[in-house]
Amino acid sequence: MVALLVRLKLTLLRNSLRRSVWRTVGLILGMVYGLAVVAAVVVGLIALRFTTTALTADVTVVAFTTLSVGWLLMSLLVFGVDETVDPSKFALLPVRSKDLLPGLLAGGLVGVPGVATVLISAGLIITWARTPALLAAAVVAFPLGVITCLLLARASTSAFAAVLASRRFRDLAFVGIALLGVSLGLGGNLIGAFASSDAGLLRQSLANLALVAGWSPFGWAWMIPADVARGQWLYAGIHLLLAAALVVVLWRAWGYLLAARLTSPVETAGESRKVRASSWVERLYPATPAGGVAGRCLRYWRRDPRYLAGIAGFMIAPVIIIVTQLANPDGLPELAAFAPALVGWLVGISIAQDLSYDGSAVWLHVSSGLRGADDRAGRIWATMTVYLPVTVLLFLAAFITSGEWGLLAPVTGLTAGLMLTGLGVGSLVGALWQWPAPPPGANPFQTSNTGGLPAVLSFTVTSFGTLIVCAPTIGLVIWSFFTPWVGYLALPVGLVSGFVVLRIGITQGGRILDRRWPELLKAVSEKAG
Repeated sequence: MVALLVRLKLTLLRNSLRRSVWRTVGLILGMVYGLAVVAAVVVGLIALRFTTTALTADVTVVAFTTLSVGWLLMSLLVFGVDETVDPSKFALLPVRSKDLLPGLLAGGLVGVPGVATVLISAGLIITWARTPALLAAAVVAFPLGVITCLLLARASTSAFAAVLASRRFRDLAFVGIALLGVSLGLGGNLIGAFASSDAGLLRQSLANLALVAGWSPFGWAWMIPADVARGQWLYAGIHLLLAAALVVVLWRAWGYLLAARLTSPVETAGESRKVRASSWVERLYPATPAGGVAGRCLRYWRRDPRYLAGIAGFMIAPVIIIVTQLANPDGLPELAAFAPALVGWLVGISIAQDLSYDGSAVWLHVSSGLRGADDRAGRIWATMTVYLPVTVLLFLAAFITSGEWGLLAPVTGLTAGLMLTGLGVGSLVGALWQWPAPPPGANPFQTSNTGGLPAVLSFTVTSFGTLIVCAPTIGLVIWSFFTPWVGYLALPVGLVSGFVVLRIGITQGGRILDRRWPELLKAVSEKAG
């Protein structure tokens, strides 16, 4: 059964690669990126061989405990990323859960995350290959740690399958991902400042953190070599027993939950919602074709988790910059003042991917004879309705907290120029380039066979295209650092050039759509096999 399930997963992967060149290229890029990460981590683990055993113990315990926690969090917050062999698909087959468990566990290693985890964990053996006792401890900890990671992910997703399938949880998960990103960014900056001010205190904090992590369930397996290195054989035995017991408990819990899922599969049908006859959305925009598009898109912004994830993702970097620069005694308040410009730079990406998010529903525009320019204008109205207030609030927060009011003109010009230019460039890119995105209400991190790499390339073209087109405003802002009065020219130049690019994006993007509506509908409606 193990070989059958692993072969099944490999067959599904091979078939998906045959159907899509983008999937093949995306897998290759993922493998290259994964190998780069693995190589960097393994080099770091090898470097630890030339440090003291105490430092090696603390670093490895904290690092590998974080790896275990990451498997748990990613399986919950990014549920559905890799469900190629979904257990519920076996519900109609005469197969028991205990027969599926080994194969599903082995199948979890098929993929970039699984292989990377095995290779990184194997690096623990290299690190501790100093004495026969340490080598034996690492050899025991290696499989226990890897199996714990896999079982944590499988058992947690099986336990919360019904909750994870609900839209409410997905909305909260995206907020959680945003908060996690902000926390990681703030934590990294504060650790850097902490290390430069008092290295000794940082070393003591690392030791305390390793002690707490080692006695948590996530660190039981990884703590075994560290205990042996310190000569604490009793603690090593205790951690070995705890790690083995955790694997047994997670295995049995997963088996029980899998058996329940085989007899009662989780229903993932869309949730019904009562549609009201009228709302404030209808009164917000004019009764024109562009206004109708804007109203529909604004409802998507309010209801579709994919858009919520986009807002959260765009807000992470500016918030991190503002907080870290002001919290750090050696920070730059001027950099915090320019943080809102990041949102302006990224807004155009929403327009570039908007048509892909519509999916087959875009047939309504085709069948109704909607002008492409009205489509472009309506989507821009909806996007500005969401991002303009957010940018203004971020703008006020940046200047009130930093006190750099002298930069008001260049920051305003740069933010407005990037936002207007980005919307224009995004309108053109979105009209030229579409792909099958995850369906409405689905996890935005779910990967399809064709949509992953085109989305990344669209992001890259739109973001760098915005910087290139907005170069005059950016140049004036840079010049103002040496000649302050030039900063006042950035505001009119940014507004004028931004509106020109926006107008071109609406008209030219609209003409492109008018010529290729059928091709667009086919592109966004392709089934992800």
